[in-house]
Amino acid sequence: MRVFIFIFLGSVLLFACRNEREPSVSDADSTADSRSEKISSPPYSVEVDEETQNLSLVRSNEDLEGAGVNDIIGSINKKYKDIELDLVKEGKDTISLKIDDARKLTQSMGSAGAEAYLAELTFSLTELKGIKAVKIDFEEGDHAMPGVYTRDDFKTLADPAKKK
Repeated sequence: MRVFIFIFLGSVLLFACRNEREPSVSDADSTADSRSEKISSPPYSVEVDEETQNLSLVRSNEDLEGAGVNDIIGSINKKYKDIELDLVKEGKDTISLKIDDARKLTQSMGSAGAEAYLAELTFSLTELKGIKAVKIDFEEGDHAMPGVYTRDDFKTLADPAKKK
């Protein structure tokens, strides 16, 4: 009888301690996102002119054919690993995003770094057909604030000649 109890308890412990779980919807989504990634880097990046120290937006040679919102968000998340963007909603002409932990953006990158990030994000997503604005929700900090951004908000980066 004791042997039976030990075998029973051992079986219960063995099955209870297994570290397996059912795949969740988010696991499937992340797997699908990594397989369907159509671009390797954001369509826009901000570069510094070594001579003048001015920042300017530069369009990459990245082909956006077949790329969507999730592809661009994925490329930005890959570039800025400490700032995790999440898609909230795709509207008619506005994409809504959130950043749960924006400390890197609002406290660590400085004003120029935060402006560069927001400009790259805005220009990259508004490169998609029909998208005119990007709404970003996060906790406001010293160097960045949440809100709705359009290309007009970054005119001086898009056209360095407009720098003062």
